[in-house]
Amino acid sequence: IKKRDYEQRVIQVEKCSFTPLVYSTSGGMAPQAQAFHKRIAELIAEKTNEEYRDVISMMRVKLSFALLKSVLMSVRGSRGKSSHKREIPISEVSFNLIPDGLTGDFIFS
Repeated sequence: IKKRDYEQRVIQVEKCSFTPLVYSTSGGMAPQAQAFHKRIAELIAEKTNEEYRDVISMMRVKLSFALLKSVLMSVRGSRGKSSHKREIPISEVSFNLIPDGLTGDFIFS
C-alpha cells in the first residue's frame, strides 16, 4: 500500500519511479533490491573496469556488515555516552551469585 501511494506521487510529481529497498536482518533482499544491486554493480564494474563478480561481492560484504551493525545497535544499544545514566545504590546490588545445583536458580544470602 505504501509503495503504491509513494509510486503514484513520484510518477506524477517527480516524473520518475520509486523502488523501496527492502532487506531482512539476515541479509535477504526483496526482488527489487536484488535487481537494484545487480544494476549498480554492473555500472560500477563498467566504470571502474573491474570484474562484475568482484564488485557485487564487495557490495554484498559491505551490506552484510551494515545490516549486522544495525542489528547489533538495536539489540545492544549504542556504545556512546548515555544522556540519562541510572545509578543503582550499592545497597541494592547483590554480589552473591552462587548458582543452586538443583534448580539453576541463584541463592542470595
